[in-house]
Amino acid sequence: MRPITYVIADDEAVYRTMLESFLQALPQSKCLRICENALEVSSFIHDNPPDVLLLDIEMPGLSGLQLVKSLLKQPYVIFISSHGEYALDAFEVDAIDFIRKPIPPERLLRAMEKVRTLLQMKEDQATLENFRASPDDYFFIREDGAYVRINYDEVLYIESLSDFVKIYLRNKQEKLVLVNLKNLLLQLPSSEFVRISRTHVVYKKAITAVTKDSVILHEIQLPFSAQYAAIINDAIIGNKAIKRHA
Repeated sequence: MRPITYVIADDEAVYRTMLESFLQALPQSKCLRICENALEVSSFIHDNPPDVLLLDIEMPGLSGLQLVKSLLKQPYVIFISSHGEYALDAFEVDAIDFIRKPIPPERLLRAMEKVRTLLQMKEDQATLENFRASPDDYFFIREDGAYVRINYDEVLYIESLSDFVKIYLRNKQEKLVLVNLKNLLLQLPSSEFVRISRTHVVYKKAITAVTKDSVILHEIQLPFSAQYAAIINDAIIGNKAIKRHA
């Protein structure tokens, strides 16, 4: 496999140096640019798209989050920040990981290995259709050279990972599939599955409760934003709620 290409952006020199030092130890990787701010990144990657961006969030002029939201074609993103309150925002834009400063080198290298795995899968499956929906109550995914059947009622929820999705099953297994969430939703029946956020789709019959800001699947709690509240209420609760007066 070719080297992973990456761009670093942080307005603090000490963290730029630290990231560069850690990643130099990673085999089969290549730094394309080290930037002091997100505006510099935006200008550079227009003609030099990397596999992954390693971004601080709070930078002058343009934040790391604002940069990612502005991109028409998003590379894999690893956010690195001193501010843990940005973690949810980071995953809302399909970040691969969110790492708190000071940077644990093993966590950074693990995130980069995740990128390598996703790139390898994408390369291996580039000529294969990786997901096939059925008009019945199941679908097939491509796994290890075969089509594997998954019944709807085996699914708890599905998470977006940029060009991939991860399917979480009731038996605790997780399946990584080369299809983005938008295309996946076109192939799944809305009568069975509902999107509750930019990153999550749930199997309706797995839902045990709905609060004002989250969907609960037994011990799993998945948050949703206000913009999805009406959709969730109509798709999940609808006219099923028992009323005080008939």
